[in-house]
Amino acid sequence: MNLRKSLKILIFSIVSTVLFAGGALAQADSKEKSIGGAEHEMNIYGVKIGMSVPAALEAVFRNANRKAGQEKPDAMRKEGKGEEDIRVLYNDLPEGQLQVVFAGGRFVKEIVLTYTSRPTIEDLRLPSSSDIGVATSGERYDDRYTVGFVDSKKQEKLWWRDESDGDYKVRLSFRSGNVLKDGQLWWQTLAQKAITVLPGDEKKFKKAMEL
Repeated sequence: MNLRKSLKILIFSIVSTVLFAGGALAQADSKEKSIGGAEHEMNIYGVKIGMSVPAALEAVFRNANRKAGQEKPDAMRKEGKGEEDIRVLYNDLPEGQLQVVFAGGRFVKEIVLTYTSRPTIEDLRLPSSSDIGVATSGERYDDRYTVGFVDSKKQEKLWWRDESDGDYKVRLSFRSGNVLKDGQLWWQTLAQKAITVLPGDEKKFKKAMEL
């Protein structure tokens, strides 16, 4: 094999390796970030599924810029079977009202933010529907989401995606406004962001948390 041919093979190998590494990095980065911004991350005010009570309360205190004397939630109640779960409520946070549910009173299993100033689906780069025409329109959308309705009444739209967290899956969803309450543009504004253990994976979650 002559020197020129050997150099071509070496250069091709280097370029291929760089392109592969770059593609892998871009793919990994795309899992962390969205063109719609940080609102697509699997946390709210730093609170994540599976967090302990102290870690979750500290995350809200720090990330919501709470002041001294506001370390605790604004309200709390027991719920669920045997009233083993605890739901806490934070009012008047910078983005709205926050509810966090602790399974067995110990670990986060549900996080819900009700927006005060509602973002639009355009702000978050969410598609208006799952129709293939939307997907091929040339506009850039976060294509990880399934789009449907909250229930058979079709009064509220829902965007959701699921991610594996070891032994169980976590669902992130956005809920639109209501067709009866919010007028003509009800489906273009987002009323809530929620992060929950995937329905059906509750037993897996409890086993992983040793509850």
